[in-house]
Amino acid sequence: MNSTLSQSSLAIIKAYETLTFGKSEIVCPYYNNKRQKVRGALRVLIGKGSPKEITEEATIMALRKHIDLRTTNAKTITQFLVDNNLGIDCSGFVYHVLDAETKATKGKHLKSALSFPLVSSPIRKLLTKLRPVENINVKTLAHKKNSSLIALSDIKAGDFITMIGSKKIGNPDHILLVTSTDKNTIHLVHSYKLPKDGKYNHGIKHCTITLYDPKKSLVEQDWNDTEMSNVVKEAEILEMRRLH
Repeated sequence: MNSTLSQSSLAIIKAYETLTFGKSEIVCPYYNNKRQKVRGALRVLIGKGSPKEITEEATIMALRKHIDLRTTNAKTITQFLVDNNLGIDCSGFVYHVLDAETKATKGKHLKSALSFPLVSSPIRKLLTKLRPVENINVKTLAHKKNSSLIALSDIKAGDFITMIGSKKIGNPDHILLVTSTDKNTIHLVHSYKLPKDGKYNHGIKHCTITLYDPKKSLVEQDWNDTEMSNVVKEAEILEMRRLH
């Protein structure tokens, strides 16, 4: 059962965890565009940007306001990004990491194998081909055309947990990525905002699940994050899945 993501995938995660401005490093905040409903914007402005894009856009925004983030402390930088709607949502984060993983293990980008079956408009279908990460969401990754259900006893790095319809959070759908497995422990990473995080203390997070009985459901396993455990219990659909 022991497995881990490729070094290039782990490097992407690390880059989101250490957005660098001068001598300061911050964890990329969580940002979901659902409430803002901005369309046609650059992916960095809708919660889908790469670490480099987020850092560059924040720097440009700040300079326009006569603020040099390179000489600012980490707390102020985090506040600036959050206040200006810069960050990464859960599906955007997982897309970028899995894109690196797919390239490392299969020699191709994720978009070449990804389908958008929930899109019906011809124009929207074209947009998903041209701008896949801007159009990615949890339901797309969880769709049977893109991924399959797997047993807990078969989990490996690169698999993911999808939550659909949770009543505990503002955005009811969520995805967590498996970074490694070690005996009966699953290590996960995700971009998230829990109620306890307040306005600024959110973003890339890690958690673990200890499988005390792989035959039981995900909810019944031992989650080391109590609040996250409570969130998954509220999901209408909770599944462990693997990309085709």
